[in-house]
Amino acid sequence: MRRAGKDGSPRGLTLVELLIGAVILALVSVTAAALLHTCLQAHAYGNRKSALYREGVLAMERMTTGVRNCASLLIPNAHSPSRDVLAFSGSVNDDNDFHFNDPLFPRIDEDLDKDMTNDDKSGIEGEDDDGDGATDEDNKEDDDEDSVKNEDPINGIDNDGDGNIDEDGAADMNGDDKAGMANVDDDGDGAADEGDKEDDDEDGTKNEDPLNPIVYYVLGGNELREKPPPDPPGSDPGPGAVLSERVTGFTVTYEPPDTDHDPRISISLTLTDADGESVTFFEYVYPRNIVQKTGKKVR
Repeated sequence: MRRAGKDGSPRGLTLVELLIGAVILALVSVTAAALLHTCLQAHAYGNRKSALYREGVLAMERMTTGVRNCASLLIPNAHSPSRDVLAFSGSVNDDNDFHFNDPLFPRIDEDLDKDMTNDDKSGIEGEDDDGDGATDEDNKEDDDEDSVKNEDPINGIDNDGDGNIDEDGAADMNGDDKAGMANVDDDGDGAADEGDKEDDDEDGTKNEDPLNPIVYYVLGGNELREKPPPDPPGSDPGPGAVLSERVTGFTVTYEPPDTDHDPRISISLTLTDADGESVTFFEYVYPRNIVQKTGKKVR
């Protein structure tokens, strides 16, 4: 409230009062500016973290979902358990057939040829399947690149004792010299073992449903890419789609089955932005559909 002068008229503020008010206003402004700056920094930091998190979650979701649904986990494997590459068979129903004629139960990867990935190369074309530093170094029928052809049929057993199961089958996938599984009505038509031994799904067509590998790898040091199977087979699928350009760590580790768990892999992915902010994701994944290729499970 203004003070009155001697004649009763209101007086203005003194110079001291103006200075004190100015100082108080300046202090409030500085404090408010500092708070605003801190809030903006926190908001920008949160946005960067959130962007990294969303990007990483989407990439991890694509990889883990694919592994859970795949019929064959291809890389990593017991030859070289810790890799910076992940590869598994894509859920491609090449011949469009289904268990029980029900579209909810597709028959996937059920009639492989001697070249399981159908790419005319040893293992997956362009990939170092066994982690020895070389790619495509053997016969196209040697799917695990161990210099032996078709030695591990699809029967749920580690036939060659290398720690991997069912990784190098022949055109007669389960190696029993019968169409489909011996003494089993594979296609549910009331008859067992009808047709050629290379017709593993007993549909009258041989070797028509190969593995269709999907590969995740890091290109150029920081790009996580998803390379689809070649379409048509034998064509060049290119480098694949970019899932992230901010990768600073990508490790996939294969863990063989033991008394505590089934076969599984762990995926570790680290993303880092231009300001050095990092987010790391880690998850164990079980290839749940790994037994579909033995006829024990359909999904």
